[in-house]
Amino acid sequence: MLREIRDRLQLDWTLAFAIGGRFWQALSGPITILLLIKTLTLSEQGVYYGIVGVIGIQAYFELGLLNVLVSHSSHETAAMGKIENDSAESEDYESNPAWIASAARMRDLIGSSFRWFSAASILFAASAIGFGWYTLVDSTVAWQGPLVTLVPIAAISVWLAPALSILEGAGFREFIYRFRLVQMIAGSLVVWAALASGMGLWALVVASAVQSILAIYITFIAKADFFRRFRDATNEASKFAWKQDVLPMQWRLALIAVAFHFATQFFTVIVLKFHGDAKAAPLGMTLAVTTPIQMLALAWVQTQYPVVSAHHGAGDREQAGTMWRRTALVSTSLLITALLALVAGIACLPFLEMGLEKRFISWWQVGVLSLGCVASHLASVQGFYVLSQRAQPLFRASLIGAISTGVAVWISGYYYSTSGVVLGYAATMCLVLLPVHTLAYMQFRKT
Repeated sequence: MLREIRDRLQLDWTLAFAIGGRFWQALSGPITILLLIKTLTLSEQGVYYGIVGVIGIQAYFELGLLNVLVSHSSHETAAMGKIENDSAESEDYESNPAWIASAARMRDLIGSSFRWFSAASILFAASAIGFGWYTLVDSTVAWQGPLVTLVPIAAISVWLAPALSILEGAGFREFIYRFRLVQMIAGSLVVWAALASGMGLWALVVASAVQSILAIYITFIAKADFFRRFRDATNEASKFAWKQDVLPMQWRLALIAVAFHFATQFFTVIVLKFHGDAKAAPLGMTLAVTTPIQMLALAWVQTQYPVVSAHHGAGDREQAGTMWRRTALVSTSLLITALLALVAGIACLPFLEMGLEKRFISWWQVGVLSLGCVASHLASVQGFYVLSQRAQPLFRASLIGAISTGVAVWISGYYYSTSGVVLGYAATMCLVLLPVHTLAYMQFRKT
């Protein structure tokens, strides 16, 4: 009973930090927006969000692996924890062959993931500079210095990303979400200071530097003992092999991640490249509001994901299903309520007579965009539940939906700018992705 209460309290603190981080984004967002409006021209604002979109291509190098690492780490930790709990006080569980085997698998999981992301961070840096140069080359804004400086700093975050995912899966959820909250607060504060002092686009560089320094601290100082423990736990060879244990799930998730990023994360880049930085500015500013709302709703899901994964690892499928249904209902309700409030707020801007409506897309465009956001969220909830069972992702359904959305967004955005982007996104998310994904999810649940 005491352990159950303790675990419950830990989960509540994890949820509090996660939701607190998203609320901080929601509360700090208006301050950042006002500073951007005050300190940047419309063209600079478009380039600002264009650079953010360029840095976002790190998803092509993470390749969906982070969620796989959370799942594998959760399962191995649950297996070791069961052995530790079942061991008599006089028994040294670290001499138990089953515990040694799990520790060896965790050791190899950590080592392999760091090797993978070391290479990925280098490729990311080279690709981001090339893609950024191609995207921004026609802009008259001075973007070259900020881009070239920002990319290598952002690559550090790519390099250290597996450490945070493994820690999250290993039961350090409260610690990781507290850390992420600190990252968000620190990032916002330095961005505000940089914008207020006239640094312009260099504010992105300062914020990324602070976040990378914090990631270095967590990996090599605060939680160095955790990684050292498994490195020194045993010299025995494990049955873990990246090719057999991770790659079958990873390559599917990788294709899904790449397709979804292509479909959903280049909205501002599309408008900037084909219609100019001033046209991209309102869309970028609007996405700066809708994205935290989506992340706030998804945070509820992400904090439950390692717990549900651990329940599956322990064989408690009924408890996992009950928790997940409640999670889906709460997170989706939160998302819909917040998006409706945003649509209403955008519709009221012209009555303020402050010219703010020029910095955002129109209310009806926000409404259409919101439909796509809800459909995307529901598909994400389904995908997380499947992954929590360490099962193969809903590959075909996700790929069909993502590719359809990507084609629609890029073509309609090329011809019809912002209206084409939001209409193409919402139509394919609601009419293609969600129906196909739901059908595949229901078939999975029957097995």
